[in-house]
Amino acid sequence: MSRSETGVPTQVAVATIDERSLGAEARGQPAADTLLATRYRIGRRIGKGGMGEVMAARDEQVGRDVAIKRMKAANPHPRAIARFVREASIQGRLEHPSIPPVHEIGRDAEGLPFFAMKKLTGVTLAKLLEGDDLGFPLQRVLRAFTDVCLAVELAHVRGIVHRDLKPENIMLGDFGEAYVLDWGVAKVIGEDDGDFADIDSSSGEHATIAGTAIGTPGYMSPEQARGSADVDGRADVYTLGCLLFEILAGEPLHPRGPEGLRSALAGLDTRPSMRALQRTIAPELDTLCLHATAGDREARMTARELGERVQRYLDGDRDLSLRRKLARDHLERARGAFAAAAATAAAAMTGPQVAPKGTRLAPPAPPPALVLAAPAAEAARASAMREAAAALALDPTLDGAAELVGRLMLEPPRETPREVEVLIAAEDVRLATINTWAGMWSLAAALAFMPLVWWISPGSNGHVAALTTLFATNLAISAYTYVTRRPRPGLHVLMNALVVAMTAVMFSPVLVAPGVAATLGLAMATTPRFSWLGSGAAITALMTGATLGPLLLERLGVLPETMTFQTRGMWLHGPGLAGGSTAILLVGTVYIVLLIAGACVMGDAMRTRIRAASRTMHLQAWQLRQLVPAAT
Repeated sequence: MSRSETGVPTQVAVATIDERSLGAEARGQPAADTLLATRYRIGRRIGKGGMGEVMAARDEQVGRDVAIKRMKAANPHPRAIARFVREASIQGRLEHPSIPPVHEIGRDAEGLPFFAMKKLTGVTLAKLLEGDDLGFPLQRVLRAFTDVCLAVELAHVRGIVHRDLKPENIMLGDFGEAYVLDWGVAKVIGEDDGDFADIDSSSGEHATIAGTAIGTPGYMSPEQARGSADVDGRADVYTLGCLLFEILAGEPLHPRGPEGLRSALAGLDTRPSMRALQRTIAPELDTLCLHATAGDREARMTARELGERVQRYLDGDRDLSLRRKLARDHLERARGAFAAAAATAAAAMTGPQVAPKGTRLAPPAPPPALVLAAPAAEAARASAMREAAAALALDPTLDGAAELVGRLMLEPPRETPREVEVLIAAEDVRLATINTWAGMWSLAAALAFMPLVWWISPGSNGHVAALTTLFATNLAISAYTYVTRRPRPGLHVLMNALVVAMTAVMFSPVLVAPGVAATLGLAMATTPRFSWLGSGAAITALMTGATLGPLLLERLGVLPETMTFQTRGMWLHGPGLAGGSTAILLVGTVYIVLLIAGACVMGDAMRTRIRAASRTMHLQAWQLRQLVPAAT
């Protein structure tokens, strides 16, 4: 017998389907048109637990969607039935916005109990915590956490301890609500817990266990893990601290399964900032986790205090004294790390011991500290930067914090960090690729210019064919280099030297070759070097040799002379020139314009890059100087 919402007694007769008469794939899934009595229309199953299952339903009397939880065992033990009814009764008497209300408790045609409650829509905290990102803003999750704390506090005031709070039993609704679910193993202060001794739903890593220890390993308080009989609301506060830790750190405080029981009993540092070093965790919340999960339950706060302190944080209230203390601690560690970095770098720069004249010293093996000096100094400097930045973030007015950050940013380390070396190498590849693309266009233009060279050259001259072949080969190498992103500037230097040498042979070493050598040398010198051939000395030697080598061979009689000297001056006889003066002057004019334009374009590109880099460096230095208080 139960009462309707109008208070009029009404007889509830609930008809169920005999699951043994259904197919195996249909068991536990009543047909859509199945009616429980004349009030509820049962739909699909939306959840299941150790003792029952939850079905979506339609309350035909009121016209609303509800959830019906019912026994799923065919012949449950009387104690199981009593526990089920007890759960409905406990949940029903806790009237709070974050606890799903119970609309009705009844029995079906077979005498098994069921109860109808509000149907929830949303996502469980367990689902949100599955990935690295919560999927909700942290403030939204923390607001829901405060609602959960107040709901748990209400239960404690009514003498009820949940005992099985975990991410699966916390739901965030679609419209800003937060719910505490599953009160099946709740403890009523003053009642005997003997009815829970035979619960066995230990499948799964989040399963609830009972017997001497009632709850879920990984979220149980130390007193629960020990199986204490006098468990009270402070056990729930411990679990709330575990949930807050997991929200902030992104990982559980304790491992799952039996190991979680041992971890809770052993005790450990419960500050999320010590576990999730890559995350920025407010010190107020960090301290809350530490206090809520204290091993001594006497040191824990109440659920209301926990929720209110989280709410104060969300409202912008900050513990200034705590932040100042933490800032000073961070600054001291930053100074220590900075001093260690400087000392390690100085030790690495110390030269080897020099033996007095006339004596010999056996070379000692370098100490491990010196062998690892550069990585150690790099790590110490990075630690100093992190600690100093943390100090500045916690207390911007702290003396010395901004100054130290400024020094760390404006004073480069003696040894370039490996990460910077990697970035520089990647930038070299990128710049070399850009230059290769520009070189491809230059070579394509040179090949387009070659028909004019053929026009002013003797018909049987093989030099022009050789020069054309060199340009085409160099273009093919450049294209392959550009596609594979594997710069080979040394190979380009050798190919360009051959081009200069062939130009010197065709048009005399003093007529065309020097301008070509200078322009190509400038282009190659602005490309990052990846081998010794890309150095300035190597480029200078090769371009000079390619220009003056043919002149030396002419003087030795190996090559025909391209220059004769008379009293009236020097006469040039380039074997690559033939035809009338008009054609030669026209082609020469085009060559001069292209040579000057190419050199100017390369120089302008260099100037633009240098000015952009200088502007960026000065701008960054100015921004960093703003962190350092102006000297008075």
